[in-house]
Amino acid sequence: MAISVMKRVTIIAEQANKELLLESLQELKGTEIVPFEEVEEADLDIFFDGASLNSEDSKLNHYTLNKIEEAIEFLKQYGSQPSFIKRMREKRKVYSLQELETEVNSMNLESLLRLVSEKRSELEQLRRAITELEEKEHFLRKWTNLDFSLKESDDFKHFDVVVGSIDTEDSSEFIDDLKNVTDEVLVQEVYYTEDTSGYTIVFSNEHQEDVLEFIRRSDFTELVYEYDKLPKEELQEVLSTRKRMIEDQSELVKRFKSNRQLLSNLKLAQEYYANLIEREKASQLLLNSSHLFILKGWMDADEVSDNIVNINHVIGEDNLAILTYDVDPEEDNLDDVPVKLKNSAFSAPFETLTLQYGTPKYNSIDPTPFFSFSQVLFFGLMSADVGYGLLLFIATFIPIMFFELKPGMRKTLKSFNYMSVGTILVGLFFGSFFGFSLPFGVMNLSSQVIEVMIFSVALGLVHLLVGYSLKFYLTMKEKDYGSSYLDALQQILMLIGGAIIAINFILEIPVLNTIGLVLLLGNVIGMIVVNMIVAKNPLIGLGQGAFGLIDLAGMIGDIVSYTRLTALAVAGANIGMAFNLIVGLLPPFVRFTVGILLFLALHALNIFITYLGAYVHSMRLQFVEFFGKFYETGGRAFKPLSPLEKEVWIQKNYNNK
Repeated sequence: MAISVMKRVTIIAEQANKELLLESLQELKGTEIVPFEEVEEADLDIFFDGASLNSEDSKLNHYTLNKIEEAIEFLKQYGSQPSFIKRMREKRKVYSLQELETEVNSMNLESLLRLVSEKRSELEQLRRAITELEEKEHFLRKWTNLDFSLKESDDFKHFDVVVGSIDTEDSSEFIDDLKNVTDEVLVQEVYYTEDTSGYTIVFSNEHQEDVLEFIRRSDFTELVYEYDKLPKEELQEVLSTRKRMIEDQSELVKRFKSNRQLLSNLKLAQEYYANLIEREKASQLLLNSSHLFILKGWMDADEVSDNIVNINHVIGEDNLAILTYDVDPEEDNLDDVPVKLKNSAFSAPFETLTLQYGTPKYNSIDPTPFFSFSQVLFFGLMSADVGYGLLLFIATFIPIMFFELKPGMRKTLKSFNYMSVGTILVGLFFGSFFGFSLPFGVMNLSSQVIEVMIFSVALGLVHLLVGYSLKFYLTMKEKDYGSSYLDALQQILMLIGGAIIAINFILEIPVLNTIGLVLLLGNVIGMIVVNMIVAKNPLIGLGQGAFGLIDLAGMIGDIVSYTRLTALAVAGANIGMAFNLIVGLLPPFVRFTVGILLFLALHALNIFITYLGAYVHSMRLQFVEFFGKFYETGGRAFKPLSPLEKEVWIQKNYNNK
């Protein structure tokens, strides 16, 4: 099994060494700390949990971390960021937790946060002021043709003036109705938009009351003008002020871009406080007395010795007691044991796919080593082109070798890198290179479709046999002999029987046909008999056995499902050939100019479709046809006390005693 053997660990130490111990465990990244389920009533006067300890410090640390993260997001928004390639290639710094703490304490974090907060407020004020000026500019631009002051109109003796706006769609009707009120009125358009139009209305004082009454009853909105200068003059001042503020804003942003050290320091502080908060959470799970504390957790059995050596070196062997216990399947609840996957260098990258389906139970099987090879093979069969495989290999190999990747991303890229090798090898097997036929190849995807389909079904048969064999192993391990036959051995024998009959169509050996029929029919009878034996009521068992015949159709469906390996391989190859044919039909000059771009674009599309289909359908074969036969999820993933490691790497420090 590729599931690590776990050990329970109990550590008893003095309160004075608590923080140092938690730091050491966090650096080791190999201990999951779990809470105490219950405390004996007699011990309640001595021990208490850690939830109430340092609550004010914890709140302050959370508050500080939030402020740091807000400052980082602000600086990322306005600061200068290196290119993606440069960021990925840049080597992370390596610290121990104590070195990280020393680095953060050496910077005046409060001053840095205050500086960012002040500049952020300054930038926000500039942004709001610029927005207000833009709104003011929009208003003034509409009224730039207004060439007199509204305050001057109050001094007119013989006529009155009203300036305002109305919806454009109502403007014509408004003007006509206004002229019906009096002929002694002048309406001059100041601006026009699709939504509204502005007008200056001049009329004699004799008709003032009638005109004003009409305006009040209409949807005409009088202009409220709060400025002393004319709109044109006021607009120039607004534009000048806005230009100056934009320059101030640009200068402020430029200073942020030039101060990369500020962002770097805040990222270090984020690492420190995030790690500190994780240790505080772990501390709350401990059992405490006034002088001692007890820590309970889990470690990988293979790492226990090294971890104990490191802890003793840091704390001092005489200052603590470490007790380890093996997992007892008879007494321990195995559902509480955390699951840590451990696989070979080839299989480990495919653990991410296993965990997408679910975490295996501790006493079950990790399917990763059993499906990793078939995943590479199935993906390769469904993409099956040397050229496509080379592109994927290069696209994954370069970041694996030269980029600073997180462990999860590195695993994912490695899995695709391995699958690209499968694509190249299967492409050589079929003799396909960007849709062109190579002068060699064991089989041809265009002319030997039936043979390729038989080959795919044969691979599927082996795949199913492995799945049922694992189920047989698990049921025999649990001494569930009825299930071992009904859920595994029966299917294995029937698949072998069906395979023998299929092979005999070629060999035509009568005895093979007899053996195949015996395996098929014998296990149909065996299914009914075993169900009757296992069931408490033989009649119910008979019904279950008869009902189980329906599962035979499901088994046939599982086998047929593997023909998708052929379908996608043939589809991708023929689409590539069709694209090559299209480009080949172009005139020579066009073929070697525009045709090259067309060739690249068409094959890029085919690569995307091919790899998408290969990934989805290969995972479907694993999750449904393979995992469904034996894999039981529901385990609890191992979650050790670990540092954040978002921007830096944390290493063990053997000299921090």
